Amino acid sequence: MNSLLQTFILLSSVFSNSNAAFSYSLENDLRTLIFTTNSYNRFTRPEAQVAVTAELNLLTLTSLSIKDQMMSVAGYFTLNWSDARLNWSGNPTYSTDIPAFYTTQDYVWVPSLSVTNSVSDLAVISDNTVVIRVAKDGTLQWTPGGVYETQCTTDVTYYPFDTQTCSITLATWGYTSIEINLRGSKVDTTYYEPSGEWEFFTYSISSSTRAFGSNSLPQISFQLNFQRRPYFQVMNTIIPMILLASLSVFVFQLPPDSGEKMGYSLTTLLAFAVYLTLVSANIPTTSINTSCLSVYLIIMLAMGVTSVLLTIYILKCHHSPEDKPIPHYLKVFCELVGKISCVCCKKKNVVDGQDIEEKVKAPVENNEPELTWQDVTKILDNFFFKLYAIILLLLTLSVLLALIIDYNIS
Repeated sequence: MNSLLQTFILLSSVFSNSNAAFSYSLENDLRTLIFTTNSYNRFTRPEAQVAVTAELNLLTLTSLSIKDQMMSVAGYFTLNWSDARLNWSGNPTYSTDIPAFYTTQDYVWVPSLSVTNSVSDLAVISDNTVVIRVAKDGTLQWTPGGVYETQCTTDVTYYPFDTQTCSITLATWGYTSIEINLRGSKVDTTYYEPSGEWEFFTYSISSSTRAFGSNSLPQISFQLNFQRRPYFQVMNTIIPMILLASLSVFVFQLPPDSGEKMGYSLTTLLAFAVYLTLVSANIPTTSINTSCLSVYLIIMLAMGVTSVLLTIYILKCHHSPEDKPIPHYLKVFCELVGKISCVCCKKKNVVDGQDIEEKVKAPVENNEPELTWQDVTKILDNFFFKLYAIILLLLTLSVLLALIIDYNIS
């Protein structure tokens, strides 16, 4: 009977303590004790060197502008530090029933920090609306948030299969490395919402100091790595550009008598100029990095210009009078093309049923030219068509392989 009574009394005391775990008056007394009785001064550092741990919590990437070289992310910092003046774990009156209470930066000391590579608002992080959790062991946790727009040096070498590394640099404002030991913890992506254009895949944290007169200020840099999702650019830039490049080759397949040869070559040239303008609009105006895509477009533009000049020359040859003698250098060129064709095709190239090589080497009879201007036109068209096709194929494959290999390695 006595044992049952003792068990009942013990359970009653446990439940009574649980019901009295929190009361307004008890917490109010604790606040009065800390801030009034103990004369807490929020302008005084808790220690000679305060250890502050910072963690970046990413919510989403709002934008990453290659043109403006700027990154904008939404998130918040989780800042942790200790203040022995706020430790009531050794006071049994409050430590059992009050594990923590909440306050704002107006009542406790907070580290003076700033995002130093911000391009929109270079100021000390401050938010009176975000409460600070004060644990009974004197540990404080503060989570100020916002949209941080920072400068980002972009690398467009492999655009649009590029990978960008942007950073958010957090540094003390006023306090030196002797007074605050700033350390980075991690980048938390638990609540991160993926971007439709960029994929976040890794991060790194580095610590350093920056000189401020004779002192050094601690800073940490959260380096975020983003990889572009290239499917949109492939469908809307790469494939149309390759198809457009192939059109400049077929200008040499149009008959000179069709009357469309010159208009066709000029149209493809202007189309390349427009595409070069569109790609340049998305690339920053910097000479540090050069995009492979821009080099490809410039080469294609140069090929388009030369195709116009060659078309003019071919049309001039086609409409030359039959009695006008063919220059010696042109005969030699046609002979070389005939020999190359024989080596490549293992047979002699025939134009209008006649052997070119024999026509070039045939002796002149009755003062009649052995090679006509129409033959020269066909030889030139055929040669430049093959030459442009080979150059286009090799250049396109080289650029695509470089872009894809870098994308997979990254």
